[in-house]
Amino acid sequence: MNQEFNNTEEKSAFSWVPGIIQNDFLRKAIALFFAFLLYFTVTIRLGVEEKIGGVQVEIELPPTLVNLEKPRPVTVVIKGSKKVLKDVTASNLKVRARVLKKHFSPGAAYLLRLTPQDVDAPFGVSVIGVEPRDLVLNLDRKKSKKVPVKAAFQGEQNLQRDYAVGSVKFTPSEVLVTGPESIINDVNEVNTVPIPLDNNVVDSFEFKARITSSNSIDVTPNQVVAQVPIIRQNITRTIKSVPIKLLEAPQSKGDYKVELLSSPHVDVTVNGPKGAVLLLKPQAVKAYIDLTSFDESGTFSVNVDCWVDAAGNMKVDNIYPKNVSVKITRLTK
Repeated sequence: MNQEFNNTEEKSAFSWVPGIIQNDFLRKAIALFFAFLLYFTVTIRLGVEEKIGGVQVEIELPPTLVNLEKPRPVTVVIKGSKKVLKDVTASNLKVRARVLKKHFSPGAAYLLRLTPQDVDAPFGVSVIGVEPRDLVLNLDRKKSKKVPVKAAFQGEQNLQRDYAVGSVKFTPSEVLVTGPESIINDVNEVNTVPIPLDNNVVDSFEFKARITSSNSIDVTPNQVVAQVPIIRQNITRTIKSVPIKLLEAPQSKGDYKVELLSSPHVDVTVNGPKGAVLLLKPQAVKAYIDLTSFDESGTFSVNVDCWVDAAGNMKVDNIYPKNVSVKITRLTK
C-alpha cells in the first residue's frame, strides 16, 4: 500500500515532464550533454579569430628573486563564435607564467616563453597563441639589510636665528630594506619624509615620520618615531682688522713715546648666540694693549686683549696675533 502511494507521489512530482523524456531519462541527459559539447566544439572550430591587445601578464617568481621591470602587456590570439567574442576584452583574459629559479643566471636576461596554456579565457573561447611569444625579463636576487634612518626637514631656515636642530634620534634607529641586490648594495641610509619646522618651534619635540623609498624597495617598518632636539645655537665669527688701542696710565701720558712695531690691527674671533653674533657691528669689538705697568724704555712683546661692547653674552674665542711688539721710549725733559 505504502509503496503504491510512494510511486503515485513520484509520478505526480514529474507529471510536468513530457512522457517521451521521462522514459529512459539518464540516457537522454547524457546524450544532451554530448550534444552541447559537440556544439561548442564545432562552434569553436568554425569560429573566427581575434586579437586582444593590452593583456597584462602576471609573473610568478621564486621568493628569492625580484623582477626589476614591470612586464609589458601582450596580445592574445583567441578563437570562438562572433557572439562570444564580441564580449571579450583584455580584462577577461588572464596570463600567468612562472619563472623557474634553475633557469636564472645572475646578470643575464631571462627568457620567459608564453604558451596558450598560460592564458585563462572565458568559457567558449579558445586561445590560439600569445604575441610576443617570449618575454625578456630583467631579474635580480632579492636582498635585505638594515640601514640607519636620516631626518629630512622642511622650513629649517624659518627657525629663529638663535635656534637650530640638534642630533635627531629615532626609534627604531635602523630599518630593514628589501629589494633587488643591485639596488640594495648602494643603499646606506634612508630618509624620512620632511619634518615641518617654523619660527614658532623653540622646544624639542617628537614626530612620527614615514620613510621615503623607491617603488622597488620595501622598508620595514615604514614609520619611525623621531626625537627632534631644538637647541640654542652658538656660532663663531671673525672680525677682521680690528684696530689696537693703547691703554696707558694717566700720569705717564706725555712721558713716553710708544711705537707699535707690529701690525696695528688684529683679527678677533667671537662666540655667542647666533642672532647676536650675526648682528654684531665690527666697531663694537675693542682690542687693546695694557701699558700701565711699563715704566722703562725698551722693546717689549705685549699681549693683546679684547672686549665686546654689545649685548648677547658673547665672548672672545681668539685674537690673532695674540702678541705685538711695542717700543717704548722715555722722553727727556
